[in-house]
Amino acid sequence: DKPRPHVCGTCSRSFARLEHLKRHERSHTKEKPFECPECARCFARRDLLLRH
Repeated sequence: DKPRPHVCGTCSRSFARLEHLKRHERSHTKEKPFECPECARCFARRDLLLRH
């Protein structure tokens, strides 16, 4: 198992990579910074926007 030094302050879930923690933190804040330029729907993750 990889070490998981990045810990969520809200739920204590831990991550090996800082960017994964940052992505996870948006699940608590409901922040959705990625907006579709065609329909204005917003997503918490860039990969979900691209799949849309």
